[in-house]
Amino acid sequence: MEWLLIALTSFLTVISPVGLITDQIIANNIRDRVNSVEELSVRVDNTPSFQLLQGKVQKIRIASRGLEPLENIRLDVLDIETDPIEIDVKNLQVSNLQALRSTLKKPLQGAFHLVITPEDINQALADPKIKNRIQDLLKRVLPADAPPLELLNAQVTFLENQRLKTLVELQQSGEEGEPPETLKLLLETGLKIQQGKSLTLTEPVAYLNDRKISSRLVTSIIGSFSDRLNLETLEKQGIIARVLKFEMTPQALDIAAFIRLNPTSPN
Repeated sequence: MEWLLIALTSFLTVISPVGLITDQIIANNIRDRVNSVEELSVRVDNTPSFQLLQGKVQKIRIASRGLEPLENIRLDVLDIETDPIEIDVKNLQVSNLQALRSTLKKPLQGAFHLVITPEDINQALADPKIKNRIQDLLKRVLPADAPPLELLNAQVTFLENQRLKTLVELQQSGEEGEPPETLKLLLETGLKIQQGKSLTLTEPVAYLNDRKISSRLVTSIIGSFSDRLNLETLEKQGIIARVLKFEMTPQALDIAAFIRLNPTSPN
């Protein structure tokens, strides 16, 4: 999310002395900041030159297909439409989120539409960098005295009725002289958005090596996980976000949301 907010405003650093800013300038700026994009369309509502020099833009519309912000992280669809933007151009900083907030003269807000396919998620899960991050997460959540677990494979499948199936294969080190054991963890759960801000996992069912795991244990683990999937946690960073649409089919996950980045101090 941070790269998205920064990308929306970083084009202002290339405003020319005569206040020239074009759709192509923004499109080129976006292409320079992502790994690749299959289709990209940008439209900027015209603003008088003197307002552009003051860092004011009325509206930006961006439509992309097959966008890879990072290698092997692909978004099938990403469409963005902003409200008016007003930034301190002379002191514009886009190196990180807090630097960007310090140069906002008013909240940066807009709506985005995102479509992700299960194929793209599985491609990301197979990426060595992503697997290493999941491996690090495993180390943090497992008890210190638990046997080491190595992530071998992870794969998701979108199901009917807003349900998701996740298959994770792990390798557990055996005792000295014994071969390692492969563990297959299968989790199927429904997904539901509560009040536009919290992702809840509903009616979860889990199996370990084809043996069903206690429903009480699964619910306990899922409950702890769901607490972290709340957009209210972003508010400490000055980000207000709400999900307006959340629809999953076997082919894709379709999300529409509103997002606002507040200045570091009110103006």
